[in-house]
Amino acid sequence: MIPVLVVGGGPVGLSLAIRLGQLGVPATLVEQHPDTAVFPKGRALSIRSMEIFRSWELEKDITAAGLPREHLAFYTGRTLTDPSGTRIVTGPGARPPVPSPTYTLLCSQDRLEPLLRAHAQRLQPDRIRFGTELVDLVVDPDGVTVGLRSGGRGDRLRARYLVAADGARSGIRQRLDIAMAGPSGVSRNLNILFDADLGQHIADRPCAVYTITQPGLHGAFLAVDNQHRWLFNLVADGDDVDLDSLDDAACIGLIRAAAGLPDLTVTVVGRQVWHAAAQVADRFRHGPVFLAGDAAHVTTPYGGFGMNCGIADADNLAWKLAAVHHGWADPALLDTYDPERRPVALASAAESHLRLVDTIDAQRTGAPPRGRPSEGLVLGYHYTSAAVISDGTDPPPGNPVADYVPTGRPGHRLPHVWLDQGETLSTLDLVAGEGFTLLAGPAAAWAPTAVQQARHAGVPLTVHVLDDALSQPTRADFLGRCGLRDDGALLLRPDAHVAWRTPGTPRDGIHEMMDRVRQPAPRPGLRHPRPAEGVA
Repeated sequence: MIPVLVVGGGPVGLSLAIRLGQLGVPATLVEQHPDTAVFPKGRALSIRSMEIFRSWELEKDITAAGLPREHLAFYTGRTLTDPSGTRIVTGPGARPPVPSPTYTLLCSQDRLEPLLRAHAQRLQPDRIRFGTELVDLVVDPDGVTVGLRSGGRGDRLRARYLVAADGARSGIRQRLDIAMAGPSGVSRNLNILFDADLGQHIADRPCAVYTITQPGLHGAFLAVDNQHRWLFNLVADGDDVDLDSLDDAACIGLIRAAAGLPDLTVTVVGRQVWHAAAQVADRFRHGPVFLAGDAAHVTTPYGGFGMNCGIADADNLAWKLAAVHHGWADPALLDTYDPERRPVALASAAESHLRLVDTIDAQRTGAPPRGRPSEGLVLGYHYTSAAVISDGTDPPPGNPVADYVPTGRPGHRLPHVWLDQGETLSTLDLVAGEGFTLLAGPAAAWAPTAVQQARHAGVPLTVHVLDDALSQPTRADFLGRCGLRDDGALLLRPDAHVAWRTPGTPRDGIHEMMDRVRQPAPRPGLRHPRPAEGVA
């Protein structure tokens, strides 16, 4: 029996295989397609995704594969070459400093996936199997048995846990009869992947998205390399257009009209017809099977939440699977995946749908779409589960989608502060990749005893004391944001979310948190269906 089987070799499945490999968990990944994606579907990696990749030591490689951050801008005009078009810059130089050690990046899926695949193959040698299709699935209380087919040959595999990262049309989700809820088919679209020498026309105003608004033609050029390879998204809502019938000649005509360049040389590489949806699975777990990424939640492209929500799924689930595999956490810890990730998915899907509706309304009225900040949803989401010990405090004030307020409240992401004048080391970099991290104030004399308590409980623990690492004013500001006195501390999970907070010296150390990890208490009203036998 293998510990974990991952089905799906997109960004989420590959990310999960990478993280499990880093945590010492053998995982086999199967992907039915012979190679990584050709279509550059997901492009924007959020600040939080880049933080996660930073913690996995992948940030530099991914940044090198992406577009320069100076290209983080949005253009709107009648054509791509319209001299009266407007450009809104959203890159790091145009906005107030974001409380993070990194920033959003444009790295299209066709560039990201080969990089992730190479890292996964290094960490999981001989266990990353492209061109392998799952053809049978039987679920029982102790694991799954799957039938696989590759190159005309079949074999069977037994796994303790299975993670379905097999996309929006997840065959595994359908086999398990897990329903999706939410709007579907809300927008008809055609994506045209093409090559054309457009870089010279936008050299003075590179952008991520070039929205085209003219009578009878609504769409956008989406930068792949901002030079020769492009994606054109044609929005056909309200138009009597048979998207499936458009041939290469028709697509080239649309691209020339949208570019304002009637003689442009265009080579069509591929086409995809798709319908926007914003749906979330009714549950993310079925016994030993977990849903992640698009198999669990589908968002519209507006806001760029989909792939990023899936990467956070992988970060959340991987450390829990590893903790159970290595024996320092009770299997009940895995019950916290659904109540932690599903609310984030619901909020992401809802916001993506609102942004799509705004865009459709703007196209109908001729008004520009409204800008909608999302720092609260990207950085401020928080968890409520048995893997978090609440201290009874309320979330920070503000709009939960738009406003991010750094806080040390249990369930939230650890606030970022630079620890050095060169701004190379963040508080987020102190979070241990394996086990828990105790981040203690300078007067927390009790902190060293926490290591003994953790060792007694069999839970890995790293302790960092914020003494001379921070200047006194910076330290005071950080402790204040976290709600700590000089003798207080935060206990951090491997995903950098706060598991427990003590404003000052605790009465009983960290016994309660250690007990929670060993045997999480079920949340009232939370039920997971028992795994069905013989699901095929």
